Amino acid sequence: MLSVISFVTVILTKEVVMATDGQCADDYQFKSPFLPGESCEAIYNKNTETRDKPGYYWILSRDYCGMTYTGSSCEDIYNKYPETVGKSGYYHINDIHWTYCDMTEKDLDYILTCAGVGGGWRRVANINISTGSDCPSGWRKDAYSGVSFCRLVSDGDNTCSSTNFSTNGTSYQRVCGRARGYQKGWSVNFWAYHHHAQSLDGYYVDGLSITRGNPRQHIWTFANGLFDNTTHNYNCPCAGGNLAPPPFVGTNYYCESGATDTRNDTAYYFNDPLWDGSGCITSNCCDNPTQPWFYRELRGTTTDDIEARICREEEFTTGSTLVDQLELYIQ
Repeated sequence: MLSVISFVTVILTKEVVMATDGQCADDYQFKSPFLPGESCEAIYNKNTETRDKPGYYWILSRDYCGMTYTGSSCEDIYNKYPETVGKSGYYHINDIHWTYCDMTEKDLDYILTCAGVGGGWRRVANINISTGSDCPSGWRKDAYSGVSFCRLVSDGDNTCSSTNFSTNGTSYQRVCGRARGYQKGWSVNFWAYHHHAQSLDGYYVDGLSITRGNPRQHIWTFANGLFDNTTHNYNCPCAGGNLAPPPFVGTNYYCESGATDTRNDTAYYFNDPLWDGSGCITSNCCDNPTQPWFYRELRGTTTDDIEARICREEEFTTGSTLVDQLELYIQ
């Protein structure tokens, strides 16, 4: 029997590619077969001739691989190598980890949100369910009326569902990000903290809690209040409610409601997304000019992984917070 061995020759070519500003960029482009799991790291390890040739490589899409650049963090590489500015892609961190680095200064809203801090941010979370992303491990994907979202795993009350985002040992002191969610039914922001969950480890909020480390340390909270324009004690503090945030939250939170009328446990308020900085009819919950972005500077540097928890005081049938977008960056 004649055996046939098929093979693909991997070709390294030098070609001119157009940069986003219309200028020609002289980069190496690696033309490889569409292999599931292929990556900048795999190309670097398998093909020694690429190790001194940073540029745009064809993996499953056209990605930038910073082959020759290494540093302790994305920020370190950004500051040491001016030629990496604007070239977001995968870089060698601490000679061990290949990490996606956002090497642009983003748009004006991003700069304002991040208190004027420039580029070199490292992305650790990027979830967008509306564009087809899956929910991360620890959250449950669900849909209603054609809208997909992440929710708690359990249908019970007094609970949280947690997911973790690795920093791969990168040292950082600043965290920036944004989230978007929706309200379902009854949602009472910090009610649980004031009655029976007086700990950062508990279900202190109806909403989304962002923490780091073990024991947990608070970074940011996205709270979900009851009504936006109807007076009620369970509204967000910015909407006239009387439930102050816990001391461990302080002013490091956003709070918003998607509902504007009487209680309806079965309603999904998709018309007014939470924490996006718009749709606050009569409250001042959208007055912060940095929304939807938040910025937090920590007291010292850390390499802690970041945890995100969706929490709820009521049973799911009565009310909940649904999350469909989450981005987190460290520097």
